[in-house]
Amino acid sequence: MSTKILLWQTVDKLGKRGDQVTVSDGYARNYLYPRKLATPATAGAAKEFKAAARKAEKHEHDVKRQYSDLAAQVGNTQVTIEMLANNEGVLFGSVTPSTVADALKKAGLEVNGKFIIIETTIKRLGDYTAKVRFHPEVQAKLKITVAASKSEVGTTDTDEENPFTKGISVDEAEKHDPKMRGKRPKKMKEGKEKDGKDGKKEGGKKEGAEGAEGEAKAEPKAEAKAEKAPAEKPAAKAEKKK
Repeated sequence: MSTKILLWQTVDKLGKRGDQVTVSDGYARNYLYPRKLATPATAGAAKEFKAAARKAEKHEHDVKRQYSDLAAQVGNTQVTIEMLANNEGVLFGSVTPSTVADALKKAGLEVNGKFIIIETTIKRLGDYTAKVRFHPEVQAKLKITVAASKSEVGTTDTDEENPFTKGISVDEAEKHDPKMRGKRPKKMKEGKEKDGKDGKKEGGKKEGAEGAEGEAKAEPKAEAKAEKAPAEKPAAKAEKKK
């Protein structure tokens, strides 16, 4: 048996939205109705469909009007996204619609990530273009520049960029610019640590030498005192006094 149905959605090889077509009962009951693609073609269904069609048309008009200005702004905007990358420019992470939405927000444009389409996977630093699709008839192209993260660049100072290699006093550089602390060249650090260790060793040796010298000096003094001490009176003088 067959039945006449009203299509609420376009179905390939069957008809467009709003068409009334005839299909088998099983196809309608087991496939079209459960998926809400169609309903029986009754007078009430036709009336309901017309009301829904008018509502959908008004909604589409409102959407196009709402997003047309925003789409124009997006099309005139270029955002920069900072990402961590290696020396060859290959990204450690990935640029996602959410990442782009955050960049647009910083630029003062509120765009939901679901509208952003990145057609080609972004794997390297460089310039790219993403599609922003608010509606089939309201779209914009967004220019994106993927740059190396500043925090990453800041941790890879070369000797030319390091003020300690330009003849500037290490203590002065660290004193006037706290950011310079911890950037002391490796050789300079090793030299400082070595000097400290050598100083302690030399100091210990010096103190030991001075102590030994002091003891050596103390012994002659003791001997000198012993020599100057008055000798005991002869026994003969003691008997004479008696």
